Amino acid sequence: MIVLLIMKTISHYFLLLIFLGVSLSAHGQEDETPAFAEIDEVVTTLYNVISGPPGERDWALFRSLFHENGTMGAVHVSKEGERDFRYFTTQMYIDRNGPFFTKNGFFEEELGREVRRYGGVAQVFTAYQFRLQEDGEVAQRGINCIQLVYDAQRWFITNIVWEAETSENPLPERMLGKN
Repeated sequence: MIVLLIMKTISHYFLLLIFLGVSLSAHGQEDETPAFAEIDEVVTTLYNVISGPPGERDWALFRSLFHENGTMGAVHVSKEGERDFRYFTTQMYIDRNGPFFTKNGFFEEELGREVRRYGGVAQVFTAYQFRLQEDGEVAQRGINCIQLVYDAQRWFITNIVWEAETSENPLPERMLGKN
């Protein structure tokens, strides 16, 4: 009888420890996931999630930045100066760039930012530059144009369009200092 009572007590403590462990683990995960209550948090996370040495990126975090119908696109400028817009979904971006990031470094940093906000919509112009090695030469500079919407108590990216800097279209001086 005493043995059964001891075993029941041990099993209750064991279950309690498991419950506490799961609760603490789940709580820790909540704390690690950004709330995206601020525009700055979204933009900073966007830069951080795709930047780094060769290896996998946190694509779940990347997807979480975007509204479910979020899109992306790039304006490509040919040698002749002709502009061509290339549209893609976030999944198309992951499919196209994921293998590159796995094998190559990509270090993108923000140079400056202008934010315009009206209620639950925002437009962010953010100048960037990236390197393929952490201390390497700058491979490209340009502007990311990010549109966001405040929905469900947080900011979501609805669209990003970017264009690389060219000698005919240099970055504006006002965008070269963090604002």
